[in-house]
Amino acid sequence: MSDESPFAKLEALLKNHEDRIRSLEQRLKETERREKEKVEAPPVVHAPATPVAPAPPAAPKAPSIRQFMVEKAPTDDVQRTLVIGYFIEKHAEGKSFNAKDIEKGFVEAREKVPGNVSDKVLKNVWKGTMMQVQEDKDGMKAYVLTNAGTKLVDNGFK
Repeated sequence: MSDESPFAKLEALLKNHEDRIRSLEQRLKETERREKEKVEAPPVVHAPATPVAPAPPAAPKAPSIRQFMVEKAPTDDVQRTLVIGYFIEKHAEGKSFNAKDIEKGFVEAREKVPGNVSDKVLKNVWKGTMMQVQEDKDGMKAYVLTNAGTKLVDNGFK
């Protein structure tokens, strides 16, 4: 039995691994060199064929119902109901609103929803700040603000 045979096999295997490692190292260096050239190369900038007009200024964004509520500072649920109705008409582009719309407005404004929203709407009707319209909305009575109601909100309840 010869001891050289196993050693010869190990040496051949070791040489094979060293060659493979050397080859991988060369590939890695080549890849790093290419990446470095990409980073160092100045970017190619092409001039536009036609001049580009500046973007038009963005249209002013409508306030959120919460911001609007804070701005108008109503003091009770009847006034808050009026403010929400105003917001629906002016900023949410609603032609009319119903009690469900007002209730959703309270939620969106993060205000406590009154126990009886319809009652708050009716109190506004009695005060002359809202009025009922003939056509129903979603099977419910629909309302709009009167001129007096609009002016009251515009003037901050003064």
